[in-house]
Amino acid sequence: MFIPRSLLLPLIAFAVLSLLSPALLNQPSVTLFSLFIIGFLLVVLITWVLKKKLPTSCTTKDNQIVQHDLSEITSELEHVRRYHRQILLDLPLGVCAINDSDEITMWNQALEEITGISNVDVSDKKLTELNEPWLSLLHNFRASGYAHLYKQSFELAGKKRTVNLHKSVIEESTDSDLSHGGTLILLADITETEILEAGLSHSERLASIGRLAAGVAHEIGNPITAIACLAQNIRDEYKDEELRTMAEQIIEQTNRISRIVQSLVNFAHAGTQKPNADSEVITIIDCINEAITLVSLDKKGKSINYEIQCAPEFKIMGDSQRMLQVMLNLINNARDASQPGSTITLRCESRDDAIQITVEDGGIGIPPAIRDRVFDPFFTTKEAGDGTGLGLSLVFSIVEDLHGNIDIISPIKSKPNRGTRVILSFPHNRMNPLSTQAAAGFDPDKPASTFQISD
Repeated sequence: MFIPRSLLLPLIAFAVLSLLSPALLNQPSVTLFSLFIIGFLLVVLITWVLKKKLPTSCTTKDNQIVQHDLSEITSELEHVRRYHRQILLDLPLGVCAINDSDEITMWNQALEEITGISNVDVSDKKLTELNEPWLSLLHNFRASGYAHLYKQSFELAGKKRTVNLHKSVIEESTDSDLSHGGTLILLADITETEILEAGLSHSERLASIGRLAAGVAHEIGNPITAIACLAQNIRDEYKDEELRTMAEQIIEQTNRISRIVQSLVNFAHAGTQKPNADSEVITIIDCINEAITLVSLDKKGKSINYEIQCAPEFKIMGDSQRMLQVMLNLINNARDASQPGSTITLRCESRDDAIQITVEDGGIGIPPAIRDRVFDPFFTTKEAGDGTGLGLSLVFSIVEDLHGNIDIISPIKSKPNRGTRVILSFPHNRMNPLSTQAAAGFDPDKPASTFQISD
């Protein structure tokens, strides 16, 4: 029933008067017109009753549906909020969120690892309450007009650290309910990358020197050969004993120069693939002596004594240049760990079906915390530029290619926790018949020659 409210009351009044008029006029009450009016009033009454009851039922159901939808939307928004927050917490970059009141509202796990400061210790604290160097680093960066700062260096626990900083300013919303401003700072620790870059730069310089080594050797070799020939002529043609002794000394020193130059050339060619390299017979004592000669060229290094216990009969099969690289890296590491004037021992011995080469020093040893990582590529405890972290990784790879094993014992002495012993083991069965016979004729119980070489 769609009857305007302005007409409804007059119609009801007219119907009531129509019903009462026959009684007032003493006429029969039941007429067709009276029935029509009664029906009309019943319809109006029923419509009014339904209008009062139905909307209430419908409104309640609609409210329940709306409330359910709002609850689902709220739950979804909360899920998205938690998901985005977890992304920031698990990000491999350090994340620090600061509100408008200068309070720290987020300090993720990566930043905990970089700074060594727990999230609990900084939660709801002001940025100005941080300790150095983080106070100056983060506070100054936030106050600056820069969105990015690269290669910011500082000292932490006595070591140099380098980080990149990135900043995002969160503007306040015009909506009063969402007016949450602040600053988000990302911190990336690039200390290892810096060390790697410095090491690669150092390696590149060494590679350049290596490419020049052959030419330098040729230029030095010609005059050295001429000097040696003149000294031999003096020795052979003159009978003066003093003159002949001096000629012998000249020849001895020119031979030493030739060996040094040849060692440089050989090391420059290390890593290049030679035909039948694996079938080459390597005399271990020669490899050790050549490595010590190369190490001793670094006059900025420490004064170290080398004790060599290795008989000339010990030989293995493989690539002599790669074996030289192994010995050079091990001796260098032992030298870096040792105190000036101390002794590094290099020993060869036959054990069961293997030849063992031992490099032993009395240095600071390897801390237990990093013992499992010493063979990881690019892992180093040296300062940037002093090491690439590839030495022991390269040694492990070469020894494995030569079908050998490597073992590190550190510390050697439990008190005072010093010394490192590196043991290389290579199988006897990879030697050629000549080397096998030589090794078989060698008495392992007979003490090998010991040399004292002062660097």
